[in-house]
Amino acid sequence: MPLINSPIDGAPMRQIHRYGIEFDVCPNTGGVWLDKGELEKLIALVKQETLAEASTRERHSREDDDDDDYRGNRHRGGRRSRLADLFDF
Repeated sequence: MPLINSPIDGAPMRQIHRYGIEFDVCPNTGGVWLDKGELEKLIALVKQETLAEASTRERHSREDDDDDDYRGNRHRGGRRSRLADLFDF
């Protein structure tokens, strides 16, 4: 049973847990609410992923003289970011 109703339309909210972050989501409007401290966790997650991507990019540019292949998405594959996964309800 949901603990919170949506402040937008009063519908019962769903609780979603991902990567240690709890989201309250309105199933009708798609509105997302975070509890105290959850925004800071989200920001830390984004920073961590951004630093990891930059490190990977730098490593690939040193290993491969031809950066055109990297910019052409050769190395990206089908990997989704954790941020995209967080908001895929």
